[in-house]
This record gives sequence, C-alpha cells and structure tokens, in this order.
Amino acid sequence: MFKDREEAGLLLADLLKEYIEEPENTVILAIPRGGVPVAYKIAEKLGIPFGMIIAKKITPPDNPEAAIGAATPDGTYILSPYAYGYPYIEEAIQKAINEARKKLEKYAGGKEPDVEGKTVIIVDDGIATGYTAMAAGKSVKERGAHKVILAVPVCPVDSISRAREVFDEVICYHKVDTPFFAVGAYYQDFHQVEDYELFEYLTKAKEKKLLAQ
Repeated sequence: MFKDREEAGLLLADLLKEYIEEPENTVILAIPRGGVPVAYKIAEKLGIPFGMIIAKKITPPDNPEAAIGAATPDGTYILSPYAYGYPYIEEAIQKAINEARKKLEKYAGGKEPDVEGKTVIIVDDGIATGYTAMAAGKSVKERGAHKVILAVPVCPVDSISRAREVFDEVICYHKVDTPFFAVGAYYQDFHQVEDYELFEYLTKAKEKKLLAQ
C-alpha cells in the first residue's frame, strides 16, 4: 500500500537507477494526470527531466468505461485483440486521437518533448490493461526513441508480458497476481489529480530546470 503517488514515485526511482545508463540522454514522460506526481518525484530524485505524453482510451460507444485500446495525438494506437472487426472501431479510434490532441494542446500547448535518440521512461500511477501505456510507448518509438522503458508503481502480472510487446524494459514496484485489479486499491490517497495540481508540478519542474523540452 502506497501512501500516495509521490511516495510511489520515490520508491520507483530507487528501482530505476540501475536501468539508466546515460542520465543526460534520458527523459521521463508522465501519462496525465495520475502519472504526473509519480514522474515528478522520480525526476526530482534522479535529476532527469520530465514532461508528459498524452494517451486516451479507445472505448466502445455504448460503454465509455471499457478500454479496448488507446491512442496518442500523433495517431498512434493500440487495440485489444477483441476490438478488431467491430463496425464502430475506426470512429472510436479517431475520437480518442482527437481527445488526445485536445489534451496535448491544453497541457503543453500542442508540443511534445523531443525523444529522438533518447532513453524514454514512460510513467503512470499504475496500469490495468496497459493499453494506454503501450500506445504511449509505441508512439515514442515511432518518433525515434533509442530505448523505451515502462515504470509503474503497481500492475497485474499478466499486463507485464503484454507491455513487453512494446517496451524494452518493464519496471513494476509491486506486481499483483489476482483476478480482480484496481490501481486505486493500492494507495491510501488516490484522489483524482486536478488540472491545477498538474500545472503546479509542471511549474515546480520548470523552476528546478527539470522540465523536458
């Protein structure tokens, strides 16, 4: 049980040290909003710049809570094997891409940090299916990242093997082998990160020269 996302980030930073060969050529990208506090504490502890990568769930029109994949602003997407063949799928993919582009504009003025030739660490507060993180990882690989690592405080065991289809390394502090999984069950404080909190973390990172460009 993590106290909160910041504590989870500090614990995860200790695991990440051995995977970072060139800190000066490494960037941490958080999946907002929940991944931002985690990534900020990793960046602060390891002295590595952090920014954000936006990925939105692809959902069926009749069930907006069900994740059947995820997409990023540049049009990269990942689909569940069960999603192929549905008549609505192209529309659902485009909707997720459009939502991701709106989020990117809102949070980062439409700009994403440079990843070409770098080691990129994708961070979230946990993964369930892993599709959001996988879409993010696939996106940065296609944008020229040298190595892509997924780092999360908690995840189910079966999602690790799925994530390895995209990531070079998958670092998970607490691996869970249970039939039912909810990220929030492993945090004492799992409040929804509001926009103002996200911008506070970005401001602090900028002041400490830890904001990725």
